[in-house]
Amino acid sequence: MKFYNRLKRSYDKQINGRGLAIFRMFYCLILLCEISQIFYFRHLIFDKIPYIELSEIEFGIPIGIWLISVLFLFFGLFTRFFSVLNYIMGLILIGSINTYEYHVFYAYMGINFLFMFMPISQCLSLDRLINKLKYSNTTFQYNPPQNISQLYYFIPVLSGLALVYFDSVFWKLGSPMWYNGLGVWEPSSLPMIVHTNTSWLLNNEILVKFLGYLTLVFEAVFLFVFFRKKWRVPLLIIGLGLHLGILVTFPIPWFALIACSIYILMIPVSFWDKVFKRNMKTSKLEVFYDTECPLCVRTKITVNHLSNSGRIKFLTVQYDGVENKYLQDKTEEQLLTDIHSVDKKGNVYFGVNTYIQIMRQIWYLYPLSLILRTPGIFHLANAVYSYVAKNRTKERCTDENCGYDPPSIPDDSKFKLLHNLTLKDLKFKLLHLYIVMAIVLQGILIYHSYLSENIQQALGFNDSKVDVVLEKSVSLVDKVSKTLLGVTHHVVFTDKIHFDGYDHVVAVAYIRKDGSEKLLPIIDDNGSPSKYIYSFNWVKWTFRVNGINVDQNKLEKGVRDFTAFWAHKNGVSLVDAKFKIKVKKIESSSVWKDNHLEIQMNKPWIDGGYVEWKNDQYYPSIKEIEKL
Repeated sequence: MKFYNRLKRSYDKQINGRGLAIFRMFYCLILLCEISQIFYFRHLIFDKIPYIELSEIEFGIPIGIWLISVLFLFFGLFTRFFSVLNYIMGLILIGSINTYEYHVFYAYMGINFLFMFMPISQCLSLDRLINKLKYSNTTFQYNPPQNISQLYYFIPVLSGLALVYFDSVFWKLGSPMWYNGLGVWEPSSLPMIVHTNTSWLLNNEILVKFLGYLTLVFEAVFLFVFFRKKWRVPLLIIGLGLHLGILVTFPIPWFALIACSIYILMIPVSFWDKVFKRNMKTSKLEVFYDTECPLCVRTKITVNHLSNSGRIKFLTVQYDGVENKYLQDKTEEQLLTDIHSVDKKGNVYFGVNTYIQIMRQIWYLYPLSLILRTPGIFHLANAVYSYVAKNRTKERCTDENCGYDPPSIPDDSKFKLLHNLTLKDLKFKLLHLYIVMAIVLQGILIYHSYLSENIQQALGFNDSKVDVVLEKSVSLVDKVSKTLLGVTHHVVFTDKIHFDGYDHVVAVAYIRKDGSEKLLPIIDDNGSPSKYIYSFNWVKWTFRVNGINVDQNKLEKGVRDFTAFWAHKNGVSLVDAKFKIKVKKIESSSVWKDNHLEIQMNKPWIDGGYVEWKNDQYYPSIKEIEKL
């Protein structure tokens, strides 16, 4: 009951929705990057053999639809429709990716699911602008409410961070690497795991172990304190530091940045209030408009919506124009026909030039102002402007044609569905149901974790009939919950399955016709990930094509796919092509060692065999990596 009441208080509390809107835009930018990478590598991911045995459907079209839907969400345009489309396309495409899947895919599914039910377009959106224009006229300007329930700030943090950390702790506490303080050091000391050499940090034993234990404590307590005001800023600082460290060190940038985007919701709302209230004391551009012209009023509403800096000030021709010394030589007909503006230096602009100056003052529209100045484009824009200005509605506003009652703000607390159940109550009950369900599902999945397995073995419960039934049940729950809600296991960076005994790095080099070698952008000369091996490709190559114990069959298929993809992208014919396999034998360590990463990077490359392509047929001759 205490938990329910706390949620109810949070739901009833109304705060400004700008933070949620900024999170929406940052999140969509990162998701756009991920989708763009999926699009580029689509033949590697979905083809049976890239560009040789194609997939049954062309995935470029659905991926393009997904990208467009996220782009609309970024701008907050037709948000309800595109949030549903975004979820469906993610469900279809992520569900189609098997061996390339990685942890952040399910963070996307969780957030995408929530987007369908959250007021993400309440602020900083084109939907909001459309509502302003729809319900405004020359006598009244409608300003939709900006406040939303505080609970909408907490739910993505719960789904995308708190439950992830909480589940992760149960895996880490059963991992010697983590409870010995090496959770940060060991992964960062293997060259094929990192794309940045951070030896300056790794060689400080005390500091790197402190960071390992800090991560454990942070993840263990986060779920229980993130919603408390006094804890929010300290957690924000530590969390951002953790994920920015992941961004710098490991080749999973979208995973790190998605977490950073969620932390935007933990920034105090007062911070955004201060940012958006810091308008300039003096404007850079004064724009004069006809207050009785519907199109001019719409222009003012649109520009003020797009710019919140105070750099642009709108003045009415009817009252302000005659008092401005720069416009005194203009006749009333000129002022009413064209939109005029005056900058700080007294330069007067009209027509298209005024719009160019407006765009110059809005930083993200500045490139458009440069495009509009281009000869040809400028003349076309001027012709369109002249046509619109000439044919715009010039009928003056009267009580008969401008009389208008603004829309009333719906009060969900008064909209009754059943006897005592209001729409507001129903929304809260659904949110409460989601929160409880997510927590319960994550709790069920914790049964299959290292710490849980250790406890089962200590009690002699492991492999019993009841345990087998529970394991099957948990697997079934995981299969459904991770796909639909993004709730799943979070066995990220543990020694048992990722690092202990990982003693090799495999690179591939193309042998040119003159006998020289060119490393494919998979692994560089240091043994670290190259530009192909980021995000899902890194997980694929490092832990599925390769791994602690190399499966030669998987290695051969992986090399086949990556060489076929690279050859097509680089114009190399597979009628006759040869690739050399290079192996760097390294040492993983379960105890701290000084300068360990540098030593592994400097290990020499040895011959690991070769693969050949003849007439688009693949012939592998790769040595057994484990025996080298």
